[in-house]
Amino acid sequence: MPSLETLAATFAGLDGRLVAVALVFHLANFGFRSLAWRNVLRAAYPDRAVPVLSIAGAYAAGVAVNAFTPARGGDVLKIALVRARIRGSSVPTIASSMGVVTLFDLVVGASAIAALAAIGVLPAPPGLPELPTAPALVTEHLAVALPVAVALAAVAALLARRFRGRLAAAWGGVKAGASILGTPRRYLTEVAPLQLSAWVCRVGAVFFLLAAFGLPATLPVALIVVMAGGLSTIVPTPGGIGTQQVLLAYLLHATASTAAVVSFSLGMQAAVTTLNAFLGAAALMLMFRTLRPASAVRAHLQAARREARG
Repeated sequence: MPSLETLAATFAGLDGRLVAVALVFHLANFGFRSLAWRNVLRAAYPDRAVPVLSIAGAYAAGVAVNAFTPARGGDVLKIALVRARIRGSSVPTIASSMGVVTLFDLVVGASAIAALAAIGVLPAPPGLPELPTAPALVTEHLAVALPVAVALAAVAALLARRFRGRLAAAWGGVKAGASILGTPRRYLTEVAPLQLSAWVCRVGAVFFLLAAFGLPATLPVALIVVMAGGLSTIVPTPGGIGTQQVLLAYLLHATASTAAVVSFSLGMQAAVTTLNAFLGAAALMLMFRTLRPASAVRAHLQAARREARG
């Protein structure tokens, strides 16, 4: 872990022009992802207004909250804000639409990891203790596993029968949220290019931040940083803080010193989090036309709940 003096010296030597270019790429990433999500929602609700600014505001607010809450709590805010903005929308449909956007990210992310591994820039994974396989665990503890499995199956069957109507409605909402996948041409023209552009912007932002911090600014290194940022959110810490630094220190140990990598990671996370927080607050103020966005969100969500009950 670098000392405070080392961090201060690193930040003092930053090239502000490169940082500014990186932040412009970050803003463009926001725009492309918001538009892609909006197009998925528009396919799910073809007969209703899906305002661009409201979707972009919900996305920005959710990303800002994700930086300060564990386990991607900001995604709940995204769903709530969009549900309040699209008349007659439902949680399963909105959540499913987010899944469509995430699906593209998973495919691109997996492809990027495979490509990095193929060219040999990823370090070998650390040795892990051998764990017993699932079949071995079941065989060794069959007397416990069998009754537990039967009990779980019985509970699942009872719940399915009890909530059959609600489950059917929820499944219908899930299918509606993913309806754009049923029209491949529309998906490939209205969603995939926007998400691909967002990925280019994400990598571009990291590329210029690497250069600003004096680290090797190459496409493979930028991709590794992006992948580490995504993987770090799996651990339920606010914004993946700590996890991201450990991952990058391991993945880039052959590229730069641990102190340099951690300084870069902390600086990047601080800059991105600050910009995300500003964008989230500004988006909420514009959406609700108030200088007190938190109060406006609470009032709006309460009104949406009352409307749903009535």
